[in-house]
Amino acid sequence: GMSHFVSCNTKYISYSLERQLYQLCYQHKIKPDTCVNDLQKNWDKTFRNTLLYHVMSPYRPLLARWLIWSLNIHQLREELAAHTTVGVVGLSNSGKSCLVSKLFKQKAITGTTSMQRTTVPFLYNLEGFVDGLSIADFP
Repeated sequence: GMSHFVSCNTKYISYSLERQLYQLCYQHKIKPDTCVNDLQKNWDKTFRNTLLYHVMSPYRPLLARWLIWSLNIHQLREELAAHTTVGVVGLSNSGKSCLVSKLFKQKAITGTTSMQRTTVPFLYNLEGFVDGLSIADFP
């Protein structure tokens, strides 16, 4: 069957076609807020010396919309990927807070009961230790 390709850059993971379209648009100064009509009007000038130059005129409006749509999806995906939250879930008194404490060198917050157990979810922001990552410690 067809294999799926995923490419990695130094920041985040993106689908390879999406990344290639982003790079092409970046090279030609096309941004997510570029007007589709402007892209169509300047098609020949913008895409000279590329395969897109040869797209027939009737198909350019659709392709222009797809390019802008792809840029917006890429921007959204990158923004969402910039911050990840991982939830630590398990049985009561199974060591979830201890795991967070040991793995991420975070002082575990103890609960409000006399047994000092986690009674409400706590969110640990790990900026500076693992940029873009938070840990949710559930009771």
